[in-house]
Amino acid sequence: MNSEPTNTAAERSGGIDPDLIAGVVIVLGAGVLLTRTTDMPGMTALLPVTMLSALIILGILMIGRCALRHRRRTTASIKVFDNAKRFVGIIAAIAIYVAAVALLGFYTTTAVMIPVVAWCFGYRSLKGVLLADLIFTGGIAIVFVLLMGQELPTEFFLR
Repeated sequence: MNSEPTNTAAERSGGIDPDLIAGVVIVLGAGVLLTRTTDMPGMTALLPVTMLSALIILGILMIGRCALRHRRRTTASIKVFDNAKRFVGIIAAIAIYVAAVALLGFYTTTAVMIPVVAWCFGYRSLKGVLLADLIFTGGIAIVFVLLMGQELPTEFFLR
């Protein structure tokens, strides 16, 4: 089942596809950040290089999907902002998270942000949120501290 709209070319309105913009921004942003990993030690650079490479591949796939969609001209244009408040909320959450990691530490910020963001997006199962929070934050701790021996930003109560 295809979730994309299937209007005719006559119904299609002009403009740049937001997926194309997102794909280009993702590829360029990940590419720039990938160049910053060259100075990192091997094990430290492994995760960022893997994640940024995956982002580049996914960005290229987004661009390719837009090219196919444009070539077929059978889909209606996609609204960039279906919900502007949600978009602003996501940007604000990212900014708050980045600032809070520097102030409070990675684990504390992550443990607080996962339930808050889940609640904002309508997920109300307390048991599910707490379990996801424990699994994600604990998983990050296991991978970075135990397996890779890497320290993340120190918690505010340990400084």
